[in-house]
Amino acid sequence: MFSLGRALQGVALAACLLVSGCSLFGTSRPQPDPLPVPSGALKVAPAWTAALGAASGVGFVPVVVNDSVWAAAENGAIARLDLATGRVQWQVSAGKPLTSGVGTDGSIAVVASRDGELIAVGEDGARKWTARLGGEVVTPPAVADGTVVLRTSDNRVLAFDVETGKQRWTFQRQNPPLVLRNSGGIAIAPGVAFVGMPGGRLVALTLANGVPRYDVPLAQPKGANELERIADVVGTPLVIGRDLCAVTYQGRIGCVEVTNGNSIWSKEFSSASGFDVDNRGLIAADSEDTVQAFDRRGTSLWTKKGYARRRLSAPLIAGSAVAFGDFQGNVLWLSRADGSLLAISRTDGKAIVAPAASAGSTLVVQTSGGTLHAFRTE
Repeated sequence: MFSLGRALQGVALAACLLVSGCSLFGTSRPQPDPLPVPSGALKVAPAWTAALGAASGVGFVPVVVNDSVWAAAENGAIARLDLATGRVQWQVSAGKPLTSGVGTDGSIAVVASRDGELIAVGEDGARKWTARLGGEVVTPPAVADGTVVLRTSDNRVLAFDVETGKQRWTFQRQNPPLVLRNSGGIAIAPGVAFVGMPGGRLVALTLANGVPRYDVPLAQPKGANELERIADVVGTPLVIGRDLCAVTYQGRIGCVEVTNGNSIWSKEFSSASGFDVDNRGLIAADSEDTVQAFDRRGTSLWTKKGYARRRLSAPLIAGSAVAFGDFQGNVLWLSRADGSLLAISRTDGKAIVAPAASAGSTLVVQTSGGTLHAFRTE
């Protein structure tokens, strides 16, 4: 049975807050592993920082498109910055608190508000349209092929026209009793949206009309109670070549054939954050913050311990390195080849809970304090 640590953390905290003087972890709270000494084999330099002025959680992922960085924060800030310098090209306010953003194709940015509204602004920051969702969105919308696709917390998948905001279709399947707030994202390939769902399922929806092409299990929920049966897809499913890959909490990691959903490989695994993939294979941190690498057919390449209780973010593969964020605001650069620690970059000390974004030698992370930090590798 996998550890329920992260799923139970919010439940325990909520219960604790109801009791005056409660200490959630007592005096023996386990401490994170001390960071290993980096080899220094990778040279990383700070490039710039930019503050959005408010906190931001797991749904606030910076996006790099061409020479711009798009980002948002919980206070309603939406910004476009120059990738090279961090100069703010424009910053506008959605006028209300946000729960996720930004989804963008480089010409439009879409965010979701706390009161269930989808808000779109153009590449100049001017508002284009709004649409009511009837539910909360906690992961960034996907924008491609003239369509905005998102999933609400009540398990509906909605699609909107990118120019007008008119709803095109909706898809829904039954909700399990308990789901993670860190729900699966959406990947769009030509004509198809791939959605990670609660219960460990991968759904391929025709982009034009929402008709399912397939709906297949990556993992099967199991356990003695509803908490133990949580097996949601976390992070965003990723398409590479003919493979569609994903990872679940308390379930499995693996890939299916992108055309029909037939299983290629899967292994028992639990992730609370997500994974990344390149031509060599998949990399993910499990629920105990052990980093593992697999080849394209699921053979284990290497495993690295030493990061327990660091709450590693989803990774980003950046050339010869793999970048993770941790709860102390560190960016950890691991070797793509063997997982050894190459370098550590410091931010504002706030947790990094969302994956980084990159282009060329520049990598951008957004901390939970709402600050963007860019680094350049040499």
